[in-house]
Amino acid sequence: MTVRGYLKELKENRKGKPAQIKDALEIYIDLWDAAIDKGVVSPDDDLPSALSKLDKAGGLYEAAG
Repeated sequence: MTVRGYLKELKENRKGKPAQIKDALEIYIDLWDAAIDKGVVSPDDDLPSALSKLDKAGGLYEAAG
């Protein structure tokens, strides 16, 4: 699965969830989007590669910051 596919599934799975879970998912998705915007990961990366890149960058929060 690619990062693009993963984020698409997360966005679809927000539906019908309690507000707190929706908010948490939105924050998580925003962090991924920021990491993509900064060029740390690509939407076409497979998840294991993307996670490896994020790990090298200090984690998702650091990569997005």
